Amino acid sequence: MSLWFVAGILAAVNPCGFVLLPTYLMYFLGLQGSQEKLTQRETLRKALKVSGSLSLGFMAVFVVAAFVANYATNWLTANAKYATGFFGVALVVLGAAMLFGFKLPFMNPQKLQGQKDQTVASMFVYGVAYAVASLGCTIGFFISAVFATSSREGANALDGLTNGLAYAAGMAVLVGGLTVALAFANTGLLGVLRRGLQYMDRIAAAFVLISGVYLLWYFYWVDLRAEDEAVTRWVDARQAWVSGFLNDHRWGVAVVLFSVLGATIAYVYSRSSAILAGAVAAIVLVAGPASGDWVAVGIIGVAIATAGALGLLQDGRDRRGTERDDPAPEPRDVVVQ
Repeated sequence: MSLWFVAGILAAVNPCGFVLLPTYLMYFLGLQGSQEKLTQRETLRKALKVSGSLSLGFMAVFVVAAFVANYATNWLTANAKYATGFFGVALVVLGAAMLFGFKLPFMNPQKLQGQKDQTVASMFVYGVAYAVASLGCTIGFFISAVFATSSREGANALDGLTNGLAYAAGMAVLVGGLTVALAFANTGLLGVLRRGLQYMDRIAAAFVLISGVYLLWYFYWVDLRAEDEAVTRWVDARQAWVSGFLNDHRWGVAVVLFSVLGATIAYVYSRSSAILAGAVAAIVLVAGPASGDWVAVGIIGVAIATAGALGLLQDGRDRRGTERDDPAPEPRDVVVQ
């Protein structure tokens, strides 16, 4: 299972869609700068929702593709590369339009006043695009995780499902950890971001345009011509370094990412010390024997417990601040008859 968790982490930095990850992070950074002032807990809650939505979109594509591949493996493998070209064209058109001032509805908070926030839904769509652009490089790993395992002699469907979930968790943990870390750093940068918001829009547009151009370049040279050239070699070298670092330090990376995400969830959503203590105990008692790594589980448990306690303290301060801000009821005149 740990092998497929690491494979899921590496799927987020695959060669086909590698440039889409910084584009997503740049979009999230600009989005935070364009919104009204949020508390730290609200900012982190938004980061969890956005990264979770993107991860769901990413994995939804792979689940569908994996089931299709179970019946038409050769066809999907041969044609997955064309998705890279399609989304390359789409990103070039979108990036060029954004440079001239065009904004998608969910990228313009001023037009969403009084409407339901569409950011989470839009990130699900971006996750779908991210996954489709990455199919050619990553579908083989996912098919192996889900179907090759369950088809082995002595294995069952539960083994494939477990490995598929581990693969999904690896991807989600990496994207979520990066988003949360950016949200933490972003708290101190919001003033600068708001003052330079017009430049952030242009920078985000440039990232989208560059991503599209690279996907088309990759599609032409690697997918169609199967040749190696300077640009793709340079990007592949960067991607290989990132993948190598994540693979060589997978224990530390996994512990840090789980600690960051678990601590953030506990900080944002803790409302009761009893529930927090029960949740931490359940995590340790279940994850410890399941993983066999009590040190890692202990570190993650301590991080979650500490952040949850800080969240409870912050929740208490927020409640007291709300009570002070609420006006006291005016005394009623008593009529004596």
